[in-house]
This record gives sequence, structure tokens and C-alpha cells, in this order.
Amino acid sequence: MGKATSPRVVSEQTMTKSVNFGVFLPVINDGWIISKTSPKYMPSFALNREICTRAHSMGFSYVFAMGKWRGFGGEIDFWKYQLESMTLMTGLAAVVPELRMIASVAPALIHPAVFAKMAATMDDVAGGRMGINIVSAGNRDEYAQMGLFPENFEEFRYDYTEEWLTIVKRLWAEDSVTFDGEYFTLNDCQSFPHPAQGAMPIVCATSSERGFNFIADHCTDGFFGGATLETKKSRSLRIKEVAAARGRTVRTHTLISLILGDSDADAKRIFKHYQDGADQEAMANIYNLRAREKTASSLAILEERKVGSARLFYGGLPVVGGPEYVADLIEELVVDGDIDGVMFTFPDFLEGLARFDQLVMPLMRARDFALGEPAGLGLPA
Repeated sequence: MGKATSPRVVSEQTMTKSVNFGVFLPVINDGWIISKTSPKYMPSFALNREICTRAHSMGFSYVFAMGKWRGFGGEIDFWKYQLESMTLMTGLAAVVPELRMIASVAPALIHPAVFAKMAATMDDVAGGRMGINIVSAGNRDEYAQMGLFPENFEEFRYDYTEEWLTIVKRLWAEDSVTFDGEYFTLNDCQSFPHPAQGAMPIVCATSSERGFNFIADHCTDGFFGGATLETKKSRSLRIKEVAAARGRTVRTHTLISLILGDSDADAKRIFKHYQDGADQEAMANIYNLRAREKTASSLAILEERKVGSARLFYGGLPVVGGPEYVADLIEELVVDGDIDGVMFTFPDFLEGLARFDQLVMPLMRARDFALGEPAGLGLPA
């Protein structure tokens, strides 16, 4: 568990820092805790709509839906049930005002011209509030079950994704695209209408140097995890450094899996309850899958998730503490890591958001943190 510093003196830098808060939506059953004793629920449109409505009322800026096509088994059938990201976010965009809606797409699963049209339609429904998360890789079993995992895909996935995204962006901006690439060929390809906002925010989640370069070249926003606070801060700074070397500015976002108690002791009690119910079979399935892939990125993630409490969470570092501890940690991340956005997961999302609003948001306001505008992710630089 990352350790925040003791409450810091509010500096001028802190007072002028704006941050976007977001929710990593539960598009899968039971959320991110791999435990038999954590809250249990099925993913649904109704649940996610209620979460979005609550987040909007709190001043959050965006919601994010991952793409997932297969679960990990175990006693709890971890992530057996998944809602499709693009369909869900389009539906939510029609009924939830103002929030930026980030939907995930895996280029290996869909032709760029088909996706370009779909995304423009999604953006029309959203009134120009859609953003796209590019999933350059996935767990091999997710795609292989459909016969859609190209041989040795890990070796060329970024090259493939760069070509795929180049085509998508051109179709969003040009009247006709003719393209003869290594992976795709288009002849006088047209895609109208273009996105309502002209150009969409493009985000990518990664922890590798190759991924940082991809973000710097092609994206407006970079998402990252990390099993320690220092790792999160260093990744944010590194992404911005790589982009700056190319004359570009990108925004950075990280994930916090929050266990918020009335006090630090109360939060640790809750966390211990989840630890006691850990689904060892599901955890073993996740880590064995990563080890089987034997790629540098998969092995790096595997090693990270062996660290202490991170193993119980699919998503890295859990934050376990009372309101002051949580506010301290958010402040340290945002200020020292120059992080623009923080996404949250909760054991129970509706209860967790309500408690965060009651216990943590007043502390952030007292520290003169300003929440970014709704739909506040970056646009192409």
C-alpha cells in the first residue's frame, strides 16, 4: 500500500492545481477486488447510469469503461459477466449530461473504417463528449477464443495500432482516404459524418516505454497504474517528458482502488475482511495467464501485482485509509506527479461515491483544489 506523506502545507502550486476526477465504471461483475467477501453485483446499464448520475452531481469530469471479453474463473467467477464498452457508453451518453464518456476499443477486433463510422455515431449521440481508449493488447485468451489473436501479435501490436489509428483519424478529418499499408488497404474510402467535436480525445493505458512513446505520438491523454505511489508519480512525469521532447503536451491519469473508512483503522478492518476472503484460484488464473504470455509488459505487470496488497486488486495499488489519509495521498499524487486526472473504483460504487462526497470532497475543497470542467479531457495538441 502506498504511503502518503503527513498533511502538507498547502503551497501556491497546490492552490492553483486543477484535477479531473473520474469513475472506472463496473462493466464487469463484482468490481476489482478478487475476493469472496467483497460486495457482489452484476453489471447493468441501470447501475452504471446511477453511478454516472451520482458522479456528475459531485462535479466529476468523466467516466471510463474498459473492454473485456472473458473472465478469470475461480470460486467467484471473477469477471465472467462483461458489458460491451462502446455500446454501454453510447447508451449512457444519451441519458447522462456533461460527463466525458471514455469508451474502449481493441484495434485487433475491428476494422478501422468500421470503427471510424461507429465512433462518429457515438459522438453524435454524446453531443461531442465521446473519448476513445485504445487497447493495443489484451489477454491472449480473450481474443484467441474468437480466432482474433494474430500470431505473434505482441511483437507488432504497436505498429499495427499506429497504422489502425492513423486511418481512423484520417477518416474523421478527410473527405476520402486511399491507403496502402502493411496491415490495411483502403481505396477512396469515405466516412461521413465526421465526429461532432471534430477530433476526439484519444487515450491509452500503458506502463511501458514503448507505450509512452505511442501516447506521445498519437494520444491526448495517458492512463497508467502502478503498485506504489512513487511508480505512479514517476510514470506521469515520464509520459509528459516523452511528449514534451516531441513538442506535444499530454494529460496523465491514474487509477485509485479506494477502501475508504471512517478512520485509518476502520479502513484497514474492511481491507482485512476482503483479504480473508481472497479467491486464490482466480488470482492464480490471472497471474498464470500473464506468465504464460511471457512478454516484457505482461511479466512487468505480473511482478507489480505480486507486491503486497496490490495482489488482491485487479488494477494495482489500493488506497486504504480514512478521509485525511486519502486526501493527503490524492494531493501528493496530483502535485508531485503532475497528474491531471484520478479515476476511482470502490467496493460498492454507489455507497463509495456517497462516502467520498461526504468525507473527502470537503477536505479537497478546503485545500483549494479545483475540479476540472465536465468533459475535461484534452483535445489533440
